[in-house]
Amino acid sequence: MRRLTRLSAWVWTLLIAFLLASQGRADGARHTFWSIKGQSNTVYLLGSIHVLKSADHDLPQEALRAYAAAGSLVMEIDLNEASPDRLMAKGFGGEALPEGQTLASALGPETYARLEARLKPLGLATGVFDQMQPWFVAITLEQLEIARLGFDPESGVEAQFTRRAQADHKPIIALETMEEQLGLFSHMPMEQQRRFLLYCLEDAEDSAQVMDDIVRAWQRGDTALLERLLGEGMEKFPDLYKVLTTDRNRKWLPRVETMLHDKQDYLIIVGALHLVGKDGVVALLERDGYKVLQQ
Repeated sequence: MRRLTRLSAWVWTLLIAFLLASQGRADGARHTFWSIKGQSNTVYLLGSIHVLKSADHDLPQEALRAYAAAGSLVMEIDLNEASPDRLMAKGFGGEALPEGQTLASALGPETYARLEARLKPLGLATGVFDQMQPWFVAITLEQLEIARLGFDPESGVEAQFTRRAQADHKPIIALETMEEQLGLFSHMPMEQQRRFLLYCLEDAEDSAQVMDDIVRAWQRGDTALLERLLGEGMEKFPDLYKVLTTDRNRKWLPRVETMLHDKQDYLIIVGALHLVGKDGVVALLERDGYKVLQQ
């Protein structure tokens, strides 16, 4: 049990990075960064990469200037309120299976055997996850793979700006709570959780290339590539992507538009994949008549 507690705390750290884990010409002239002129202010949108390698952690200068001008920093969640210790102290519990159920019974023999084969090279036994819901196991696998590839939450865009805001005593506004984000997964039907885990098991072989593609597209402001990557994910798992992206984008939209009627500037940082595509925040703002300029 002590080993499971230590593992869970580490996984929560990575899970926070995943939930926060999401762009014009591809010639380096633009960034995953947009500006919208309000009545008396400017609202900036920065697409983030939640985990980055230390060699790729440089932030766009346009975003740094926007941060300096902004009266408040807006993010999906306030990382100061989403530490693993706080989550565990609150007793979220959404990662645990109902009493009497086991992961083996929830997955069935074939998927459970595939999970065992995937965990063995990582030095983990399936018994560690016996009481965990499949969504939690799936995200744990994703994050173990990301960490193995050298990606670090502390180098991610949100973590870097959070440290700046702490040092500058700049307010951080959260669009969601961590409990709300985790609830997106914990409320998934069991069959959907099983499919999600199976998708993660199948996707593990391509994770290095996919992560590199996303980071390169983010660095170049390549909206076309990011949109294509998003489309591939939606084809494989449409129900989950609707919950994780489209529904949340629409929920955030009224708050973003309210900020455009304020006097102070805002820098809004959300996962890059929330800003691209026909249902991305940028497209939704344009449909409402706002002129959104990619920088």
